Amino acid sequence: MSKYLDMANAIMDEIVDIRRHIHRYPELSRKEFETSKFVQEKLAEYGVDTIEVLAETAVVATIRGGKGDGKCIALRCDMDALPVQEETDLPWASVNPGVMHACGHDMHTAMMLGNAKMLCDLRGEFAGTVKLIFQHAEEYMPKDGSKELVGLRVMDGVDAILGMHNFPTENDKVGVVGFRAGGFTTSADEFGFDIIGTGGHGSLPHKAPDPILAAAEMIMLFQQVQSREVAPTDAAIFMMNKIEGGKAPNIISDHVYMIGNARAFTTEARQKIEDHVYRVARAVEDLSHCKIEVTATHGYDSVCNDDALTDFLFAELPDIIGKDHVEMFKQPMNFSEDFSFYSTLTGVPEVLMILQAGHVGDKVYSLHNSHCAVKEEAMPYGMAAMTGAAVAFLNK
Repeated sequence: MSKYLDMANAIMDEIVDIRRHIHRYPELSRKEFETSKFVQEKLAEYGVDTIEVLAETAVVATIRGGKGDGKCIALRCDMDALPVQEETDLPWASVNPGVMHACGHDMHTAMMLGNAKMLCDLRGEFAGTVKLIFQHAEEYMPKDGSKELVGLRVMDGVDAILGMHNFPTENDKVGVVGFRAGGFTTSADEFGFDIIGTGGHGSLPHKAPDPILAAAEMIMLFQQVQSREVAPTDAAIFMMNKIEGGKAPNIISDHVYMIGNARAFTTEARQKIEDHVYRVARAVEDLSHCKIEVTATHGYDSVCNDDALTDFLFAELPDIIGKDHVEMFKQPMNFSEDFSFYSTLTGVPEVLMILQAGHVGDKVYSLHNSHCAVKEEAMPYGMAAMTGAAVAFLNK
């Protein structure tokens, strides 16, 4: 067992208490005021060199190495919760109605505080600086926190940035850290559609454009994105996840609203989705005689793990957390993360890692599910991986 795992295990009782406290009192995006205060208090207790509050709730701390000047590596976590009513029945379940840490940000924040404690104890062993970013509003697309922090110059002087996201898995994977080079997560965009008719009597369909029929035609045509627009070796997801319209069985509706979510791994596929959306809207508008207004919301970029930094981590992590706890993923992940902007807006190399965290209970529930609960036993591996990687990067 490495010294980093030894250190992480030695502080586990404290980090578990921190994680459960944060989980019990979740706060929504841009409302993380108490969480931010709690983080600041812990960072001051651990002895970081500087603490700065940005965008009201984000916290940025620095730890300077005792071996002099050198490079700067940033470690990032997110702190916000989701508008979900928790149904886990855990003793530390959320006490805030309708708000839950259903995406694991409570564990991310707790582990980053563990990183802070460990790095403060290790500051005599490295040169340079570690910057710890406790980010707000990851779940607030398109007004996400990372883009805002980049605008506030949080990445000035940073040579590389690492992130980690826990994931519910089968329990034989607890504590395994996985990632891969290149495109690792999807981009995320939203497209809303106002389909406007005139309304009319159900017995006279030839007298009134039908926005419900137009919506149905659009949904079917959107399925051509993956089957006809994007290469079979690439991936593109476009799902219509909300649709509203209609008043009564005998009334032709005058309006339908629907909104969908688009995801892709490459900028080319992302653009093809958008192009297809507008072509379909214009074609159905012409055929249906409805007016169709499209609202595009460009969200997160795809996370693209830097090749050289990925190779470095794959070389270092087996000695830090054990070779059985490091995995090279064969496939990218079909979710989106605003961690991407720390690199795409600045050019700074980044790597996002996935901490496989098992599940509590008899079933694996996905992130964002009201029953989602993961094993805290994964946290020492997450902390050791991040802390050990930071020290190795600064020293090599």
